[in-house]
Amino acid sequence: MRLLFLLAVLASVLATPALAQQAPYLPFYSADTVRVHEMAVAHRAAVQKYLVTPKSVSGEYRDHYKRIAQEAADDVYNTVRYSALVDPVLNPYVQRVFGQIRQANPQLAAVQLVLSRNPEPNAHAVGNSIVMLNIGLLSRLENESQLAYVLCHELAHIQCAHMERGLHAQLTRIHSKELRKEFKRIVADEYNISSKLKELALGLSLNSNFHHRQYEKQADSLGYALLKRTSFDTRQAYRALQLLDKIDQPLSAEPLALGQYFGCANFPYPLPEAPAKPKSIFTVAAPTKTVLETTDTLKSHPDCAKRMRYLSELAQGQIADGPTAPTPEFARIVALSRLEAVQSWFDYDCYDHALYEALQLLHDEPQNAYLRSVVTLSLYELREHLLKHDFYEVVGNVSKHHPDNFNQLLTTLTAWKADDYKGLVACFAQNAPVAPAADEYAQAAAYAAAKLAAEPRATALQQQYQAQYRDGRFAKLLFPKPAASGKKSIR
Repeated sequence: MRLLFLLAVLASVLATPALAQQAPYLPFYSADTVRVHEMAVAHRAAVQKYLVTPKSVSGEYRDHYKRIAQEAADDVYNTVRYSALVDPVLNPYVQRVFGQIRQANPQLAAVQLVLSRNPEPNAHAVGNSIVMLNIGLLSRLENESQLAYVLCHELAHIQCAHMERGLHAQLTRIHSKELRKEFKRIVADEYNISSKLKELALGLSLNSNFHHRQYEKQADSLGYALLKRTSFDTRQAYRALQLLDKIDQPLSAEPLALGQYFGCANFPYPLPEAPAKPKSIFTVAAPTKTVLETTDTLKSHPDCAKRMRYLSELAQGQIADGPTAPTPEFARIVALSRLEAVQSWFDYDCYDHALYEALQLLHDEPQNAYLRSVVTLSLYELREHLLKHDFYEVVGNVSKHHPDNFNQLLTTLTAWKADDYKGLVACFAQNAPVAPAADEYAQAAAYAAAKLAAEPRATALQQQYQAQYRDGRFAKLLFPKPAASGKKSIR
């Protein structure tokens, strides 16, 4: 009997971690903003201290510099204050990798890493003390060595003072005597003043991009040197640039299975395919492209192909050329990052992106209760904005710069009417029912679905949510307080 008892205890102990690992992950949220506020204030002060107004320049130059410095400080404060992710899983992970880099490179200045909830796949350095890593970039990497190289690259920007050098170079050009003379000459011309001013502005932009790309090459070189001092795999630096070169592409280019999610016999709503590319029955010249469109300037990370060739030479051909399978630990980091990115799109009122990303992930996780909650909540908010006549503030326009399947979704969204959403949510629930969840997201989605269907239980669901999640993530969004009505003064 004692042996059986010990075996039972041992089995329960061994089973506990497995159960913990299977617990569904929900995006981090805390109503306590004290910590991030203190971080934001400290980082704003660091930028203000770093960007000191130069003295031996013109008054206009100084005023321009002060404005930019203040805008940079305010931007850092707002970015940290409203998007810093201080969750118990992802933030400690990236801070550990960052700490390993700094420990292997003690010559680096005191720099702090901030993990941002921004879903755009990017990272950047600010001033001489802050590296910002967007959750959208973390979700697209394959292993922690690639993450380490991205962080080394940003540390190199700080080490080389690229922000300050770039700012001075651009302002020196803008406030130069030569530019003033050119501007006066154009204004004094009789013809084509507008086009000449545009050409002048384009020249300034391309000149700035040239210097920016020079800085990227320097940061690649120094970043690689920093990475070599660590225990991370330097071959993954090249692969990281490979991923950045295609970072603007979606996780999947396949058309969204909108009929599978929202089509059913009782509610046959229009589900158009991606818009067809325009064709002409006439023989016409090929469309011309602007200078910007003929380069990769519009990419989030331009010039990666050249940078990859340079890095390959630097690494003497010792590179990882192609996909690498992530470890189970990093695969989990990627999966959680993608959920955080979905929630960020939603929290930033980008309901078209939130719906798009959730549907993409549902393709591989059709029973994910959180993603299904986001779909329902996104549909609810889209209808709310349609009724308030500000739909296009939360939904973008079809663009040739978007992936085809995102344009497909945008085309579909503009075809739906307010009365369609009740059936759409009902079809979505009917097509792939999941086990009911008791978390905040599921409760918010249940209320949204009941509200759309005008069900009497919507009131009870609202009371239940507000009682359990008084300061919850969706409290202000779903149940906004009515605007205070005051008496108008008579003049």
